[in-house]
Amino acid sequence: MSRFKKGDRMNIKRRFFVIATASFLATVTSCSSQQNNATNTTNSPTATTAANTVATKAKDKIKVGVSPVPAGEILEFVKKNLAPEAGLDIEIVTFNDPVQNNTALKDGQIDANYFQHIPYMEDYGKRKNLQMYAFTPQIHLNPVGIFSKKYKSLAEVPNKALVTIPDDISNAHRALKVLEEAKLIKLKPNSQPASPKDIIENPKNLLIKEIPGAQAIPTLPDVDLAGITGNWVVQSGMKTDKDALAIESAQNPLYAVTVTTLAGKENDPRIQKLHKLLRDDKVKQFIREKYQGAVLPIP
Repeated sequence: MSRFKKGDRMNIKRRFFVIATASFLATVTSCSSQQNNATNTTNSPTATTAANTVATKAKDKIKVGVSPVPAGEILEFVKKNLAPEAGLDIEIVTFNDPVQNNTALKDGQIDANYFQHIPYMEDYGKRKNLQMYAFTPQIHLNPVGIFSKKYKSLAEVPNKALVTIPDDISNAHRALKVLEEAKLIKLKPNSQPASPKDIIENPKNLLIKEIPGAQAIPTLPDVDLAGITGNWVVQSGMKTDKDALAIESAQNPLYAVTVTTLAGKENDPRIQKLHKLLRDDKVKQFIREKYQGAVLPIP
């Protein structure tokens, strides 16, 4: 015989129905909340970090050897202002010695370098049995200028004046050509590269001495004239457009500086991207404004 009356059984059923309904609603709400949390992962800091890690492509890393000025300064401008957007992570390695720069390239310590012009590269490659590749169009020209601490014009230069020029083949040729264009000497026709031995006319009997490029500025007060490349002029604080008595033209880019790498690596997309960034119009404007004629961008 049942101990519950009919009314009691009805109350139990009602309570059971209410509990079951509440349990069902709690389950539905919990699932809905989980779905919403999964959908709105962008609101979670952890989820945002993970999403950004996946979405952000790793930058291509490249090590580039440079001379301190101006190549190092120009590449630093590219590194800060153009490379991030292009997805290139540039590590700049500075060398004061061009031989060390090319040795580092040969040994694989750097991927490319940016300090030399093509004639220098070719001459170095022949002497060191090293095959390199130079990118064209080139980037900038360090024009050779004729400077003096004693005279304000070439007309003032006396007989038997002492003139220094760089002692490397290509830059010696450039300095001699500037002296020829200034009517101070005349060279054998088609002498390429020219050396002091190729002088066939020297009306002022100039005494021409070849010295390392790095010595040009320190010895300038002791000589009458000096043929100096733009990279040394910049470091000295002189202004080519104001201080040079004669200057090389940028119309012929043969001696313009460019990006160089080992032969066979010229199709490396990182190096191609580096060359493209250095050729950007913003870089050309930076060169014009910063160096005031001591360095010239190649069109």
